[in-house]
Amino acid sequence: MSVSTPARRLPEPTMSTANLLRLLLLGAIWGTSFMLMRIAAPVFGPILTTFGRAMLAAAALYLYARSRNIDFAWRKNARVYLVIGLFNTAIPFALFAWSALYIPSAYMATMNSLAPIFTGLFGFLLLSDKLTPTRMASFVLGLCGVAVLVRVGPTAVTPQVVFGVLASMAAAVCYGYAATFTRMHASAIPSLATATGSQLFAAIALLPFAAPSMPHAVQAATPLSLIAVAVLGVVCTGLAYALFFHLIATEGASKAITVTFLVPATASVWAWLFLGEPVTLGTVAGIAVVLCATAMALGLVGKWTSALRGV
Repeated sequence: MSVSTPARRLPEPTMSTANLLRLLLLGAIWGTSFMLMRIAAPVFGPILTTFGRAMLAAAALYLYARSRNIDFAWRKNARVYLVIGLFNTAIPFALFAWSALYIPSAYMATMNSLAPIFTGLFGFLLLSDKLTPTRMASFVLGLCGVAVLVRVGPTAVTPQVVFGVLASMAAAVCYGYAATFTRMHASAIPSLATATGSQLFAAIALLPFAAPSMPHAVQAATPLSLIAVAVLGVVCTGLAYALFFHLIATEGASKAITVTFLVPATASVWAWLFLGEPVTLGTVAGIAVVLCATAMALGLVGKWTSALRGV
């Protein structure tokens, strides 16, 4: 049975238990991607790292989608795949890979957490979505958590760090637009087809820019950097995007994109364990604020309050 997008299905007030577990798994997977970019980008460069990631993801997703008899309808959906591929993969991945040269994993992950805010903004501008007081409060709280994480970070503020943060913020803008565009134009396309097609078109778009770096990459490649790109492509993109597009299809763009609220915590832990990036008390405080914002955005606060009242 294919994973398809229900036509005109309205998101539930709160996220289902199964999708909440998918969200948590996705947060853990995407948290590793920033650490892996910090390993791969200095060796291969931002563009080639992004190309390898997209190409491997497209291959993995295509094999899985074919086993599920997914109809891609390439000619009909080419434009949708291209736009999503550019704004949800090619551009933001390249921006993050460039940022990885200058800023820690926690910085990139916290900038990534701005994506729900831009998703809500694009939903308001393009779809006339309502911004409820709770959702707006969760966005503000999320921003506060991001600010705490960035301001107490161990890295000195330099022009490279500032531009790295700005590049990561621009990537978050791309994610917000891509999530809204997916909701607008990909509702009738199976989510696996959207994930596969967008990765393929992203790889095609990146190929002319990545090709000049390939001879250097052959000489500079190390086993660790190759493993990093492979995991980035197959797990952090292939598997993760299959989960992500399923969440968009079943829960809506605004809820699915809140996975980025979870990523700073997992990114900080992975980077601390494997790269030795410090986790300060202020970092933990910022992560806690971000997780509270996630609960509000998902509608879990009201659910927990109701459960406690029933005890």
